[in-house]
Amino acid sequence: MKRLETCVASYSFHGMQSEGKCDVFRYLDLLRFRYHVGAADIWTGFLPTVEEDFLRKVRDALDRNELTLANLCVDGPHVWMDDPEEREAHKKSMLAMLRAAKILGAKTVRVDFGGTDGHTMPGEAFDYIVSAYREYAAICGDAGMKIGPENHWGWDRVPEYLEKVAEAVDSPYYGHLYHLRNFYDEPERGEKYAVAHAMHTHIHANSMPYAKDVIRRLAESGYEGVYSIEHHSGRLETERVDWQLATVRCLIAELNDEGFEENAKPSFFDGVYGK
Repeated sequence: MKRLETCVASYSFHGMQSEGKCDVFRYLDLLRFRYHVGAADIWTGFLPTVEEDFLRKVRDALDRNELTLANLCVDGPHVWMDDPEEREAHKKSMLAMLRAAKILGAKTVRVDFGGTDGHTMPGEAFDYIVSAYREYAAICGDAGMKIGPENHWGWDRVPEYLEKVAEAVDSPYYGHLYHLRNFYDEPERGEKYAVAHAMHTHIHANSMPYAKDVIRRLAESGYEGVYSIEHHSGRLETERVDWQLATVRCLIAELNDEGFEENAKPSFFDGVYGK
């Protein structure tokens, strides 16, 4: 039997957060007392500041709730901006985020490539992205973390770019946050890359029809991270996360019952929702 750990991303409560109903501290309490998971996945939208005093309070809340931080999901700064001054500002912000990740004890950090058009990464951008990730990976390695992009927007969704950057960075501290099956093109190529390089996952609600076999492939590949629920609807979030987390836990239970060696069988939910 394989023990596959689940968690819930704080972005799952972005609707409540925008209404002032859920801050990072309530989120951590929800993880411990409602969802009974052992890891957090903090989106930086839940960090109003990265001042050390505030981060120490968050770290204390993590520790008191007996939670590890599986991922710090960085939005805002990303690696490439066309304007050099904006690019430098994003780098300065990203270095501050890495300091925050270290204080919080993050296992992984996600920061995106950038790029508004998914298929036009120029050579200048490629060289800068590789150089920046090498620098960030060295910092992460010293702190026992990994860093990498997530295939959810921009150049991160192009398998060719993911492969080329990873090969050029060439660091054991560089990985990938796999947002299930979300590529501009060549989905099989993208999934092969993501499964092989996964440091963390985001399992969204729309992936429930195919998540079971992706989870199986990740487990068989040797993936040691958590299976993180990310909900996007912005409404009825605590209840919908109940459903989404329970579904993933059931898929994992089915895989443990069936075995992980062969393609996953249709899940119980296929029959229920298909009627």
